[in-house]
Amino acid sequence: MIRKMKRNLVASLLFLIALTALAAPQDATSQRVQVDRKQMSDQIVTKVAPVYPPLARQAHIQGTVVLKATISKTGDVENLQLISGHPMLAPAAIEAVKQWKYKPYLLNGDPVEVETNVTVNFELADPPKQTSSSDVPPTEGAVHGGIPGGVMGGVIGSVVSSTPGDASHPAMPLRVRVSSGVAQGLLVTKVPPEYPAEARDAHIQGVVVLKVRIDKEGNVADIQLISGHPLLAPAAIEAVKQWKYKPYLLNGTAVEVDTQVQVNFTLVP
Repeated sequence: MIRKMKRNLVASLLFLIALTALAAPQDATSQRVQVDRKQMSDQIVTKVAPVYPPLARQAHIQGTVVLKATISKTGDVENLQLISGHPMLAPAAIEAVKQWKYKPYLLNGDPVEVETNVTVNFELADPPKQTSSSDVPPTEGAVHGGIPGGVMGGVIGSVVSSTPGDASHPAMPLRVRVSSGVAQGLLVTKVPPEYPAEARDAHIQGVVVLKVRIDKEGNVADIQLISGHPLLAPAAIEAVKQWKYKPYLLNGTAVEVDTQVQVNFTLVP
């Protein structure tokens, strides 16, 4: 009988403890709430701007990266998940947002964790307008095609810039445009591009066309993307930057060259 009473007493105590736990108010600080992006933007104390990825800049890639962020009670960014955005821009956005700092978000006077969306915009400034060769008055010694004495084989178009000349010393172009075939004949070192893993996995193939400026020593001084898939262009640019050419000689003098380069990406079946 006594043993039975003890068992009943223990059961009653456990039941009371359970009721007390259920009746206890929930701690607001243990909650996590979802807050609108615009509302959380007003809570930002420190906002670190992303560094524009050089390869994305060279490929003229722009756009918006959208991230899902978890912000702690102290206002620190604890976790980030990519929702959308170009794969070349996303890492820079994540690296920047990780360093953002917010005011603690209060719910009923207590700080709580927050889930919200963050957008990071990548936009290239408009490039400065360049003066075309047609805007530059012709200099003495220059003829159509930009080469004194006639157009040499493979040379396209016009003089980009030239040195002053006089009657005894005709003007000498500092930069000429040549065909891709002529430039190919001057190529000394050709570094093949590394096929981007993401493009390979997606079975992306194609041709990347680049506008290239070669300096007097035969180094690639500048590259601009003309066309090509955004997942292939950065690898093409990175490879062509390492190419080396023989100096292009005009009347025995080395000059800069503008030309086009094509880089083919083909998957082996």
